[in-house]
Amino acid sequence: MPTIEIASIESNSLNLNQNDFDVAIIEENKLISHRGLFHNFLIKQSGTIVHIGNPDLKNEEFGFFAGKIINWDFDPRNVEIPKVNLNDPTDTLGANQQFLFQFLEKYKADIDKILKVALEKSPIKRIFFLTDYQFGPENGSKEIIYTIRDFWAKHDKEGLRLNRLYEIYGE
Repeated sequence: MPTIEIASIESNSLNLNQNDFDVAIIEENKLISHRGLFHNFLIKQSGTIVHIGNPDLKNEEFGFFAGKIINWDFDPRNVEIPKVNLNDPTDTLGANQQFLFQFLEKYKADIDKILKVALEKSPIKRIFFLTDYQFGPENGSKEIIYTIRDFWAKHDKEGLRLNRLYEIYGE
């Protein structure tokens, strides 16, 4: 299942309240992802990270993922669960099966609110939106998308790319 996170660069806290959201959230003041795809990039930054999860995971700290807030019908694919061979260095662990996604309509307002608070609380007006998904592209990528409005336009028109870190600067 995918990990979805929003990082507010150089912020001290977002002071989000779980009761204000349908999605589950965990807010932390160190930029450490629940998965490792962007670990080396994030540890060079400071700020606050919000892990976004399924509504039924509110108040959970383990097994936190966001598969139930994604519209899987947007780019339907049959995912094959791989037989992993840890002794094979070429084993992709099931990567490269899904590439694009959109959020379910009913969770877009929550994501938008978190993006806006993260941007507002960043003293340098810089945020990251990132995903990490085992069945997404094998290699992570980065893209600058200047505004939250542009982020949503991309989301609605062509979908967002899995295993990508979107860097956002404004509304």
